[in-house]
Amino acid sequence: MIRRSFIKITAATGVLTGIGSTLSAAAVTENKRGAQGSGVMAAGMLAASAYTTKNANGELTQLFVDPKGSDTNPGTKDRPVKTITRARDMVLELNNLPEVGNICVWLAGGEYRLSETLVFGLADAAKQDKTITYAAAPGQKPVISSDVPVNGWRKLNTTPKGLPKNARGKVWVADIPRTVKGIKMLFNANGILPRAKTGAIAHQRKSDDWSSTNVYHTTIPFNKDTVDTLFTPSGAEITVIGAAPWTMNILPVKYVDVNTGIVYLDARSTYALAEPRYYLGPESIWVENTFAGLNSPGKWLFDKDANLLYYWPADGIKPGNDIVYPSLVEFIRIEGEINYDGPEDRPVQGLIFKGLTFTHGNRFESAGGTGLGLQHDWERFDAPTAMLRFRGAENCVVENCSFINSGGAGIRFDLHAQNNSVIDNEMANLGGVGVLLAGYGPGTKDVNKNNRISNNHIHHIGLSWWHSPGIWAWQSGLNYIVHNNVHDVPYTAIAVTGRIGWDKNGVAECSRTVRWKETGDFTGSESWEEREQFLHARRNFIEHNDIHRVMQVMHDGNGIYVSGTGAGNKVKGNFIHDTPSMAAGEGIRCDDDQNDVLIENNVIWKFGTHGIGICSKGRNHIINNIVVLPPARVNRGMLSLEATAKEMAGSRILHNIFYADQPSQPFVYHGGIKQCVDCMNIDKNIYYNASDPAAANGY
Repeated sequence: MIRRSFIKITAATGVLTGIGSTLSAAAVTENKRGAQGSGVMAAGMLAASAYTTKNANGELTQLFVDPKGSDTNPGTKDRPVKTITRARDMVLELNNLPEVGNICVWLAGGEYRLSETLVFGLADAAKQDKTITYAAAPGQKPVISSDVPVNGWRKLNTTPKGLPKNARGKVWVADIPRTVKGIKMLFNANGILPRAKTGAIAHQRKSDDWSSTNVYHTTIPFNKDTVDTLFTPSGAEITVIGAAPWTMNILPVKYVDVNTGIVYLDARSTYALAEPRYYLGPESIWVENTFAGLNSPGKWLFDKDANLLYYWPADGIKPGNDIVYPSLVEFIRIEGEINYDGPEDRPVQGLIFKGLTFTHGNRFESAGGTGLGLQHDWERFDAPTAMLRFRGAENCVVENCSFINSGGAGIRFDLHAQNNSVIDNEMANLGGVGVLLAGYGPGTKDVNKNNRISNNHIHHIGLSWWHSPGIWAWQSGLNYIVHNNVHDVPYTAIAVTGRIGWDKNGVAECSRTVRWKETGDFTGSESWEEREQFLHARRNFIEHNDIHRVMQVMHDGNGIYVSGTGAGNKVKGNFIHDTPSMAAGEGIRCDDDQNDVLIENNVIWKFGTHGIGICSKGRNHIINNIVVLPPARVNRGMLSLEATAKEMAGSRILHNIFYADQPSQPFVYHGGIKQCVDCMNIDKNIYYNASDPAAANGY
């Protein structure tokens, strides 16, 4: 046995006293990772670095981290360690001491740069009913990044093909190590620097349906007279909205046929690469990371073959080492023991992250036709796309943190995630989703549930992936998504979904997530009632959220969107307002394959140029809502019922108020009500049009 001692403050006297403890050789072996790193200390010395104090919640063991510290230090307040990695390893060993309960790791202000993802596994979890907290020291701002500074800038003295005349003589270039395979994001002290991108280019073809043929997913025709100058240097990508205006792709270029103008792609699109079939015009193609797009100050591009970074400084001055590129998409991963094909996982529990700033992550890659894209390929299934990722976690908390200026998502909870909380955080200037809850695919394994997403401020997200919702629960249920402020987003604010392409060939959206051994002979053609047992995004509470200025880029989206989920979701008391966007569809929408949602006590005010307050395509219940002052002509009706009599049967639509002030703002979409007026309870609603008080007589 190895004898250890650590320092404890006794509650009665406050005097530091040494208390012995023993640790078996087996435990030392289990904790071997903790002895690895930039500084190795004797066991007794490590234990002495913990200070245990008494507070209202019991004893608290404390460690201290500071970017100016050293990993050979004992981790005291006066002699902090330098890295979060070293602190994690010390916590692992201390947590095995029986005397140690709750642990807090205090992070001093400054930047903590990660070069590889920091993983917290089962060994790093808190003890039963205890917590391990990684928190900002009082009054401090610790920043976690994956920054790599760019040095050795020199003025570009050549004129690359395609470089606009106004950029000549103003561009700087720097060598990037050959180990760097690609740079998708670049930052300075002010945030994200815009990558070189052309203006919008028109599609040259149309499609009669969403998918068309294979060639419509792997090629894009351009004007053959100009295509040669659009795609230099190497590493150009095409950002495109295709036939379906609710999804976009960023697709790498494989090669360009300058004789025909056909560009061949190195990844597949989600929908046909053709002019959007409605809402948007044909000008929805952009070429990125190309000299042709280096047309204004502040832009940059990366030549992946030559490993050269080009940058046109906004101030015209030689760039300094404040220009940085990211080395990681995923900074921290909390990962339990995932038994993917089995019924049970072993989650990490009791980790808390408080007051930390996560920033400067890379953009993740995504493509269509993989079978692993979440609905319409808005995100990826079980993938490292967020700065902070929980994969098998329970009773963990993210509180008062900032997730800002990054190319991917903020936080995601994958597969097994229960009783976790995301509270009082800010997500801003992100490339992807703010918060994603993504459980297992359709089957009997239902272990992503009972989480709380509350009081978060989510804005200006989806800067890279424009179809990203602010908050999204996919195959995740019994969650409280409440009191969040979501605004200035390119697509939908809050989505709760489970739409699946039941394709055993694994090509359709989400099809490879289906747990076929558990679903048996199901083909997807069964009724919603039959499939509901496998649709786990059920009984969520989406309540008291403030949603405004959404749908700023993409089309056919909403304030709150529910589709393809299980029963019992409640959308209550939300304020959805001030969204003048031409793209906005409905304030609240129950889309295809959706029943048994309660939409109650919401206020929808000045939402969208379509002006539809609430849409239902199934047996859903719309009660006590107020829809007021659509900003323009209403498409269909302020209430839009878009299903057959059979599908709508049993709906309750009661006690709602609809107030309009223009002649082109009708009460209800007639297609729905004429088919179904006798099959549902629609009564005691008020519709008033100030421009024509007699308009209500038509209903």
